[in-house]
Amino acid sequence: MPLVVIVGLGWGDEGKGKIVDCMSEGASVVARFSGGANAGHTVHAGDMKLVLHQLPTGLLREGVTGIIGAGCVIDPVSLREEALLLEKLGVAAWQRLQVSPHAHLVHPCYRLEERADEESRGAAAIGTTLRGIGPAYVRKYGRRGLRVEDALRSRDFAEKSMAILSGFGSEAASSLRADVERFVEDSCAVASKAADISSMILRALAEGRLVLAEGAQGTLLDPDAGTYPYVTSGSCVSGAACSSLGIGPSRIDEVVGVVKAYATRVGSGPFPTELEGPLAEHIRRRGNEYGATTGRPRRCGWFDGPLSAYASRTNGCHWLAITLLDVLGGIDILKLSNGFDGSAPAFPLLGEGLSSLKPVYEDMQGWPEEIGGIRSWEELPEAARNYVIRVEALSGAPVRLVSTGPDRSEVIWRRS
Repeated sequence: MPLVVIVGLGWGDEGKGKIVDCMSEGASVVARFSGGANAGHTVHAGDMKLVLHQLPTGLLREGVTGIIGAGCVIDPVSLREEALLLEKLGVAAWQRLQVSPHAHLVHPCYRLEERADEESRGAAAIGTTLRGIGPAYVRKYGRRGLRVEDALRSRDFAEKSMAILSGFGSEAASSLRADVERFVEDSCAVASKAADISSMILRALAEGRLVLAEGAQGTLLDPDAGTYPYVTSGSCVSGAACSSLGIGPSRIDEVVGVVKAYATRVGSGPFPTELEGPLAEHIRRRGNEYGATTGRPRRCGWFDGPLSAYASRTNGCHWLAITLLDVLGGIDILKLSNGFDGSAPAFPLLGEGLSSLKPVYEDMQGWPEEIGGIRSWEELPEAARNYVIRVEALSGAPVRLVSTGPDRSEVIWRRS
């Protein structure tokens, strides 16, 4: 059985959680390889709506082992709370979780650092989730971070954790002392789940079992491949799965890109196809486009062909899953960007200069029908099929899976 990497091709919020949940049926291992508590993977299963921030989505499937890789940053308090919530719902997630000892931990003081940094930027603020993710990565690459394996030496770990607190002044130290004590306790609990995840994954593959590697956020939020500086701090592209999970690139069999039928982003930064006014609000309302982690309304826009093609080739996508197609139902004329005007340079311009590029649009006929519940490609309205085919052509990879609603059962497998 293969190792399949699943990544987002936009600014996150592409619906990866549902796609991972769908594909994890029959999987043995699902491993998160990037991000932290700033991620939000939503799965609708019957009457339940579950939002996972750090736990691998595959843990919702009975018998699946969940792994958190070294490229992630772990908030141990919220991780344990998330696992406890699933436990109350009858999902034994904690028992099936394994963690890389090399993953870094998010100290409570990092939230103060991140808030202060955002406030200092003024109008140029990134729009982070204020979960302390950025400072955790800063300390990681500054070689001053706390790792899961450090919590195996509980006394030294507690001293290090309190030492970080002492650097924030007496008032902050007083207000956060209880939080740091809880952080130390839960970090030690997370350390009890530490394992040689590389060997686990390779053994599963050798035994012919399916392994999924689940990304967080999206390619356009990657610090190298994305719209810098309006990006996240951890790597979001398929190649990051290798370093995070301790596997060589030759072991990856497939890369699946998840793309929305339209575009969204949260926070600041360039967004060439952004819509404003009633149509943007219509899409936002229909798609429930509010952040799973922060609740912030997402900016909405038309599908961006050039950025989708860029993200697809950056990740080496073998095929695509298109999500939220049902949201576009009832819009008479749909627009897709198929390029930029003549001022665009030959190379991908993804930093501040992206804001100066003007997209070129093409129109496509919409469909009036509701498509939720449709289970076969042939049953889709012709206009909806044409739209998917055009997204496929603009993205440069075949679309094999189409999501037609929020529930885990509302998917169409398209083999052609």
